[in-house]
Amino acid sequence: MPFREEVIGQSGLVGIGVDITERCNRNCRSCFNKPGGRDMMPETYRRILSEGNRLGFPELYVLGGEPGMIGGLAEIMEQGMKNFNLVILVTNGDFLSDQDTCRRIADTGVIVAVQRHSVSNGQLSREREILLTGGDHFATSQAGWENIEKFFPPKRVCVQCCITKPVVQSGSILEVFRWARKKGYEPVMEFTKEGRDFKRGCYLDVTPDEMMDLFRELQRIDRDEFYLPGADLLSPQAYGKTCHMQETSIHFRVDGEAIPCVGFPHLSYGNIMTSSLDLILANPIRQHIKDSRNWIYGYCHDECPYFEACTGGCRGSAFDMAGCYRASFYYCPHIPRDRLKLADMIPPTCDGCPLEGHPSCKPKRC
Repeated sequence: MPFREEVIGQSGLVGIGVDITERCNRNCRSCFNKPGGRDMMPETYRRILSEGNRLGFPELYVLGGEPGMIGGLAEIMEQGMKNFNLVILVTNGDFLSDQDTCRRIADTGVIVAVQRHSVSNGQLSREREILLTGGDHFATSQAGWENIEKFFPPKRVCVQCCITKPVVQSGSILEVFRWARKKGYEPVMEFTKEGRDFKRGCYLDVTPDEMMDLFRELQRIDRDEFYLPGADLLSPQAYGKTCHMQETSIHFRVDGEAIPCVGFPHLSYGNIMTSSLDLILANPIRQHIKDSRNWIYGYCHDECPYFEACTGGCRGSAFDMAGCYRASFYYCPHIPRDRLKLADMIPPTCDGCPLEGHPSCKPKRC
């Protein structure tokens, strides 16, 4: 998800993402995570915290899998809070359905970013939850949100909803958005990345035009119903949000492997257990990728008037669609599809590219 990016360190660094587990109790159709059985070793987590603190990273994002699968999660959050200005726990919220657990997590001071597809009770909401999460999780989701309302102050709550056809066609995403605004929570109406079960154009996907229509409606709701300015830039990462993980931040998988972001799982900058964070951040490939003005090819860089703010959309999904790490993001609604094709987003040759010959590169030029 595009995180808050509220605090920038003196060196321009923002956040560290950490997958503390591969395990999850759900099978969400829209999830990019590849489920597994590994948890992050405590010494790996401690080293990430220590190195991140030493270099002045202000924000920590704790993800999975589902972090709620880990024992002693409150203590893990407390360790994070001792080393970072801001810690965001990204969760589906099922484990917060237990009051004592929710209270304990709230007491650590972390921010929670929690999934929600529906507010209203009823059979249609339950069926939608089953479709999107791969199981009957509606009751635990509702109970988790009831506890969050009791124990978390609004400023420490983000409401995450992936943009899929079921939530758009039913209007439930608008219901979630209005509810979040009324509660004073931060809504994260997020573009859905490609994953193992979710591909562009699948039956759950919305078109770029449908996504833009949704963003305009959210903008109208902000302005007309809540008297807020509304989003100025309607870019495809999420309503009112951009994501600059690859430029300002770093992500660690459960084994300590450093990657640009969750969308680039096969591109390693090194491992925190065998390298310092300084060397990881100085990786030559990272230096190329973070230089978006010279790295990104095609429409985003050459023609888009929003490039300086957006810097190429969701870079992981741009790669998923094009098979090229440098490609412009063809899903973006601002791209004129009557004039440009997917192949136009990709450099005509790999010659001279720092990633030339990398096994994950499979440019879709035809």
